[in-house]
Amino acid sequence: MKQSPIRCQPTQAGGPGLELRPWERHKSIPGEERIMSDGALLTPNEVAALAGTSKTIVEKALEQKVLTSPRGVRANRRLLPLHAVALAVAVKSLGRRLTVNDKKRVARELARLSPAALKTAEIEVAPSVFVHVGSMAREAVERAERYAKARNAFIETVDGVQGGRPVIKGTRLTVSAICGRLSSGDSVEDLAEDYPDIPREAFEAAFLYGKTHPQVGRPVARRAGRAA
Repeated sequence: MKQSPIRCQPTQAGGPGLELRPWERHKSIPGEERIMSDGALLTPNEVAALAGTSKTIVEKALEQKVLTSPRGVRANRRLLPLHAVALAVAVKSLGRRLTVNDKKRVARELARLSPAALKTAEIEVAPSVFVHVGSMAREAVERAERYAKARNAFIETVDGVQGGRPVIKGTRLTVSAICGRLSSGDSVEDLAEDYPDIPREAFEAAFLYGKTHPQVGRPVARRAGRAA
């Protein structure tokens, strides 16, 4: 049976949804897990796509100061750490059962965890009331880790190359061209056949990157010889 993200034991007040653990103190987190993750930063659009949520959820978290950019990020660049994906999944799953203060508490605790610890995190939002973030967000966090690694490894923007548009590193193949072909019906296998020196994960990262970084321009035609 699938574990509920928030559970409760019946109380006199009644009402399902929260896990109550009478007489249990907040769990201490081992020192090696209470680490600010220095993994790749993500845009609000990337966070929403990777968490499978609407951008509205992420924008609301920014507006409420639940999520903030790490120190050192320029004020005009809204970049978020990996734990933002886990938070977005939790907010989507639990909705109004989490108050703004609950969200801020969850975000603060998640920010102190390593990427591995995010996948098993249980956060206390009130005395003996725990949110099982890890069980909800494990797959999304893993997806975000894979994407960020591939994005950083394979996508770059170089002045003088394709007008400064994002390209696959070391090539002139633009992200928009890849995104256009995949959106038009071609598969990753089709792209791999045409560009055998480029790994599959580069195309997958380019597709998500293109979707979350829309650029104005003409649509890319599908490969010649393929039926519409």
